[in-house]
Amino acid sequence: MWFLLPLLLIGLVLLVIRLQRRFIYFPRRYARADLKEASANGVQEIRFRTSQGNQTAFFWRNSDSGTALQSLWLVFGGNGTVALDWMGVIPHLADPRTGFLLIEYPGYGICEGTPSPQSILENSENAFQALLEQERWNPGDDAIRVLGHSLGGAAALQFAAKHPVHKIVVISTFTTMDDMVRATIRVSLGRLLRHRFNNVASLKAILSQERVPEINIFHGEADRLVPVHMGLALSQLDPGRIKFVAIPGADHNDPIEESLRSVLRP
Repeated sequence: MWFLLPLLLIGLVLLVIRLQRRFIYFPRRYARADLKEASANGVQEIRFRTSQGNQTAFFWRNSDSGTALQSLWLVFGGNGTVALDWMGVIPHLADPRTGFLLIEYPGYGICEGTPSPQSILENSENAFQALLEQERWNPGDDAIRVLGHSLGGAAALQFAAKHPVHKIVVISTFTTMDDMVRATIRVSLGRLLRHRFNNVASLKAILSQERVPEINIFHGEADRLVPVHMGLALSQLDPGRIKFVAIPGADHNDPIEESLRSVLRP
């Protein structure tokens, strides 16, 4: 029976590789009523194609403001949320001169394909470009900001590591995906981990840019999903240029509204 051991190990490795996406991403789909309600509230669909197929992001601003758009937030949600979930918070806090590009991940909402660090970055970049073309807008670097919660913090940081932005806000995010795996199952997958989000590397790249954006990290002290020490560790990469706010008693989702109140300004 000893000759079966290599086969069992190979099978276990293949199973880990195949199934790990299910433990990282929890995609949801929209009902027709969700999209109809969003359209009635002034949300525009931004359609484009990537290597994953047809994709849709969403753009919203206060259409009754009558003011020129001065800033744009790219907004990234957690692994169990869809882009339109942000419409439950943003309209109540938004400045009329600010627009929001709500990024959807492949396989979420009405998007085709499967999520990964690479496909999420591809969606981010293509959604941004599609919006600029649709709105015929040519913003300066000072106008672009990124905002992400949990996994969305990683998506926001990897975008900002490759594109100049003026402001970064991440909420309840982690150091690396490998750290999250070890914190969850007490072992490291090592090279078997295919979805290698690395916020430490992204922040280091951002801090090395010629013009370093304003960086804000918010984290709940009672976060039971992503330990607060991860947010603190990210801020310690450069305490002089990274503002860290620990929110007493707050769990994983609790800091969202409080942090948005403090940063949603042009």
